[in-house]
Amino acid sequence: MISRVLIAGSGGMLGTALQCVLAERGTPFTAPPESEFDITDPDVVARVVSQFAGTLAPTETGLLANAAAYTNVEAAEDDPDTAFRVNELGALNLATAARDAGMAFAHVSTDFVFDGTKDGPYVETDTPNPLSVYGASKLAGEIVVATAYPEALIVRTAWVFGPGGVNFPSKILSLARERDHLSVVTDEIGSPTYTVDLATALLGLSEAGAAGLYHLAGAGSCSRFELASEVLRLAGLSPTLEPVTADAFPSVAARPSNSVLDCGKALSLGVGMRKWDDALEGFMARKIGDAI
Repeated sequence: MISRVLIAGSGGMLGTALQCVLAERGTPFTAPPESEFDITDPDVVARVVSQFAGTLAPTETGLLANAAAYTNVEAAEDDPDTAFRVNELGALNLATAARDAGMAFAHVSTDFVFDGTKDGPYVETDTPNPLSVYGASKLAGEIVVATAYPEALIVRTAWVFGPGGVNFPSKILSLARERDHLSVVTDEIGSPTYTVDLATALLGLSEAGAAGLYHLAGAGSCSRFELASEVLRLAGLSPTLEPVTADAFPSVAARPSNSVLDCGKALSLGVGMRKWDDALEGFMARKIGDAI
């Protein structure tokens, strides 16, 4: 069992969810702000991890969870140095420090390591082929973590939404309150993932002693258009929703058209996640409640 957890990236969506889940479980955790836990600085990382490890009793197991990442897909194209500094070097610093401190390490990656051309869900053994700087930087992070700390857990997820950050359902909800007409793409499909479920599953795999690469995403799949439609239905909003293809929204960074992840490997360890629409309903109930 995991006794205590140190969270990198405490201010993001997954970091926020990890704190909520751990608090509900009564599991002690430390979640330093980014200003005190700069993952790109190896000396800072070594100091923070060493101090945390020093609080563990000999019989306790500590986990370092990396929920930190540079996730601005468009900006990464213009600033690859920053993307790689955070997503590759930062991941390496954390993995090395966790290994040296004798702690477990869980690192989170992304569906963007794939090109989206596969016909069907991606499994862990499929060959990555990132289309963007962001995807390439996250793949580089996977590689350095696996090399530096082979016993580390590396989890790929997709289409993340939850409190504490920018995400697609929240954007749709905001736009629908401002506009009478929305255009949403139909030719991008994925596995929407609620951060609370992801945090729970990430801890579940860690407690099961899982090592290596796993996929963790919401069960089932949908298009962006179907996801937007469900957001609007749950919110009781009715703007005109127009189906379009991705080329209607030119972007600097290419995105995979298929981001569906097969999570059977995690399920074999008894770790699964809710169907995406069930999770979305819970998220929307909280979102709408907060707005009242």
